Amino acid sequence: MKYVLLIGIFLFPVLVFAQPTRLMAPFESLTGDVYEYALTGGLTNPQFSEIDLDGDGDQDLVYFDRVGFAIVPFLNGGTANTVDYTFAPEYAYRFPKVENWMLLRDYNCDNLEDLFAYKYDVLTGRVSITVYRASRDAQNKIQFTLAENSIDYTLKGQTQGYNLFNSSADLPAIDDIDGDGDMDILNFNSSGGYIEMFRNESQENGWGCDSLNYVFYDNCWGRMYESGVTESISLSPSIDSCAGYPNWNPVRRARHAGSTILSLDMNNDGVKEIILGDLSFTNLNLLTNGGNKDTAHLTAQETFFPMNSISADIEIFPAAFYVDVNNDGAKDLVAAPNILGNSKNLENWYYKNTGTANFPVFTYQESQFLVDEMIDLGTGAAPAFWDYNGDGLMDILVGNYNEYISPAIQGCYLSLYENIGTTSQPAYRLVNNDFANMKQYNLRRLTPTLADMDGDNDKDLLLGEEDGLLIYLKNEGSSTNPSFPGLIPNYAGIDVGQNATPQLVDVNRDGKIDLLIGERNGNTNYYQNIGTAAAPSFSSVATSETFGFIDAKLPGTTEGNSAPQLVDINGEHHLFMGNESGEIWQYTNIDNNLAGTFTRVNTVLNSIDEGEESIISIANINNDAQFEFLIGNKRGGLGLYTEYIVSSLDIVSASSNTFTVAPNPTNGQVNIEFANLINKNVVLQVRNMLGQVVLSKGVWLEQTMNVNLQNLPTGTYVLSVETDKERYISKLIKQ
Repeated sequence: MKYVLLIGIFLFPVLVFAQPTRLMAPFESLTGDVYEYALTGGLTNPQFSEIDLDGDGDQDLVYFDRVGFAIVPFLNGGTANTVDYTFAPEYAYRFPKVENWMLLRDYNCDNLEDLFAYKYDVLTGRVSITVYRASRDAQNKIQFTLAENSIDYTLKGQTQGYNLFNSSADLPAIDDIDGDGDMDILNFNSSGGYIEMFRNESQENGWGCDSLNYVFYDNCWGRMYESGVTESISLSPSIDSCAGYPNWNPVRRARHAGSTILSLDMNNDGVKEIILGDLSFTNLNLLTNGGNKDTAHLTAQETFFPMNSISADIEIFPAAFYVDVNNDGAKDLVAAPNILGNSKNLENWYYKNTGTANFPVFTYQESQFLVDEMIDLGTGAAPAFWDYNGDGLMDILVGNYNEYISPAIQGCYLSLYENIGTTSQPAYRLVNNDFANMKQYNLRRLTPTLADMDGDNDKDLLLGEEDGLLIYLKNEGSSTNPSFPGLIPNYAGIDVGQNATPQLVDVNRDGKIDLLIGERNGNTNYYQNIGTAAAPSFSSVATSETFGFIDAKLPGTTEGNSAPQLVDINGEHHLFMGNESGEIWQYTNIDNNLAGTFTRVNTVLNSIDEGEESIISIANINNDAQFEFLIGNKRGGLGLYTEYIVSSLDIVSASSNTFTVAPNPTNGQVNIEFANLINKNVVLQVRNMLGQVVLSKGVWLEQTMNVNLQNLPTGTYVLSVETDKERYISKLIKQ
């Protein structure tokens, strides 16, 4: 039996949080298939690259997701001719934080891919490309250091530097285009339509390949023009003319929406072809280079590539990537949407190279590569732990923002994952992908929270909406067989503007369920229950719109998307805040300070990064001394972390008095016995893992006490016995 004694100035404990560990609990689909990469956080707009993460000689796979700016690494199992990857989230923290796009390319010829990424300087407004040099640490694992904060270029024969602009929407080609051994850049110009080449002249200057010395080399690379009006590209009949301009004077026109470029040599002739994607169309276009290393001339196009197989048909803005997926030494092709927009859920096209490394032939394999093995709910994921069937195991209810299948088929819904594991080893199965039949209402951004709102010992459901309103669903069933046949829209007339993210929790510890609501603006709204525990009542006007005086917006941003989770830890409230940036912020100094400013605590939770719009649920799901943090993100996926919570009072000198709680676990009755006489008034409280007080009474205690917990649902609780000077705390399990 573990107990903690708090005395004197230690009446309110100070908590020390150790390093969080990512959990990989098994998840199954509706049909019972086990998801191989369930908790990777989803996939929406991935950009694929290769790099040897662990120094074992195999090229591993990394994708950067434009949605959420998340880096998702996979270790290669090393089996030839096999797609064999293991999710390796520990390597994500070795990468710098970047935005919009990221490509790994070896620019300094050390056989280790360096990192090129979009760069926006908030102080100057300058948009460019930043570069990080890769190296290995003492354990032979990958690490990065800044090599070039923002790439400049010069004009031929001049020394004046100019900013190398790259649109946040576009994806450039970073490759040795001219075959001289250093890394060049192909990029659509700032008005779009024409590709510009920035030639790296590191080799020409005698510096080998380890420098980034860019010169503006060609303002109409390939002699082509992309209008964005048709799928076809305008090609020039002559290597000496730019498409549509025989006198060589390409005019910058109104910018079209966006383009992606992949460069590769399709026929082993030493010059690079390109595969283009355009925001306006669903196809990929292969353009054959009939020129030479010094002067590219695109002479033919395969507009719906690849035509030897099933042509790529990506709902919006396709982008292609050249990586060896199946570890056979010949690079394959992966294509995915490059913008959120109307990108389909579970879309990621894989073409196996059935030719050779020098003469690739791409053959369709599937359109849901990797993502069909993930929990991916489309856009957004908002989880809530909930023992829906009363078996003592925490299940998971997840809302999403939107799932896009086609213009006619899209929607927002709730998914229920039942815990089919044990008290110590959770495992989950999807048992309902339209819980409470929410798809029929055509809503957006459902965020659930649950509590007993009417005093009948079962959990009712409250949903936040994109429009800032709330939906209430009363549980007409029971704690073991819930049923939500109807709903009440615009609950209590509450409207927080946009992106309501509610939590039902007893904020002021009066035994009644209150309401916290995060919102798009980044503040948190507190609504005190002015009714009763069995009949809650909330004014449409918040008790406070500045709860804790927390602003979830990062400096320079316009959205905060606060997502509060208030929990009781050893009798003290802690607030964990999800937000637009994807970080998890922790606050203390909350009890008896509801109108004041809470204290931000820097913990290892700050290192968690699941991508934009983190929404948290917190519970102890495996019957240990740890809380688990289930985190949803804008990509539509989930991440699960555990963190051991150690009270600093565990190491305080022992008191002359101790207490025991038995039996524990219990079926109902527990006995509390102190080693020495107490002989004074005490306050006994039992709180659930949401911090809600489920039992409270004041009694005169001498040395022993019997407590009846028969009416409490099965689960994990915190029992506290408090005198005027001391507080005794124990974890309590009701079976």
